[in-house]
Amino acid sequence: MTMPWRPLVAAAALSVTVGAGTASAQRVTIRNAPAGETIEVALNAEAVGSATADAEGGATLPIDLNARLKKTDIDANVFVDACDRRHRVIVVERGQAIAPQGPGCERREVAGLFLVRAIHTLVVDVSGTNPTLMLVKGSYRAGPVHRWSTPATGLILSGGGGLLKFSDMAVFACGDAAQCTTKDSRPAFTAGGAYWLNRFMGGEFSYIQSEKLTVAGSGGNAFTFTNTIEPQLMTISGVAGVPAGPVRFYGKVGGNYHRVTSTTTETIGSATQTFQFKSRAWNWAWGVGGDVWMSGSFALYGELNFARVKGVADEGDTGAIDDHARAIVIGARFRVGL
Repeated sequence: MTMPWRPLVAAAALSVTVGAGTASAQRVTIRNAPAGETIEVALNAEAVGSATADAEGGATLPIDLNARLKKTDIDANVFVDACDRRHRVIVVERGQAIAPQGPGCERREVAGLFLVRAIHTLVVDVSGTNPTLMLVKGSYRAGPVHRWSTPATGLILSGGGGLLKFSDMAVFACGDAAQCTTKDSRPAFTAGGAYWLNRFMGGEFSYIQSEKLTVAGSGGNAFTFTNTIEPQLMTISGVAGVPAGPVRFYGKVGGNYHRVTSTTTETIGSATQTFQFKSRAWNWAWGVGGDVWMSGSFALYGELNFARVKGVADEGDTGAIDDHARAIVIGARFRVGL
């Protein structure tokens, strides 16, 4: 039987054909049903078999068109009845009677008209509000089902890497130098820990250190200079999160304690002198980020952090620093304990 066209996909359903091994008869494979639930398959108004969903929510049942209808292919609609502790998949040839809906069951249609052939396996996913369908050429074997976790609570350790940038380093260091180049954005690593009282709020400590940030310049009278900054930032913050499935979006506000070593070397002609000072001080810090929990104890995360770095020299030569640090980091998190 041929048709000039067939609508295969609607908003509620997905139908694709993919290659696999050759099957001698049609099969119906159900995915993502509750484990241990009864799975039934009907062809038109006739029940053709039942099985129990395995631990991954899957079951496979034969539906042989040649044996039951003396046909090798049909144009069919597919329905799923969701009942108490039971799912039934109904394959209905166009124009034929459909199996009656059982008491307490909700019938949902997989949108579209499907050309079901002898080489096909019908893979029906019954999770969610609307079932979906794949027409697979040959047999079908589902891979392991990954079940996402909800965001963890309790003690969580993290580590990662990214970039740390000082926004105003070039402005202050270059001054009116005729030539000036900067490396004010450098690779950094971070580590820390957090304790989430629940999925919505907690507290966090973090540490970040980058490679040396540098500025180099020159001017008249054979004048050259280099300035390097070695930054370390430690933050203590309160954290508030909004979970959405396995993802938690969060913001944090608190204070940062910086330890910065600034070294400047100046050369005029053949004379060279070096100045160095260290600054330590508390200032504000805040950030935003999100983590994705792949399991109950492991997550990937990304963050954008901001911190004020301002202080005067408390060791070495006279000096001061007044800048804003920005850090973008990605990494992994691990929940500690049960």
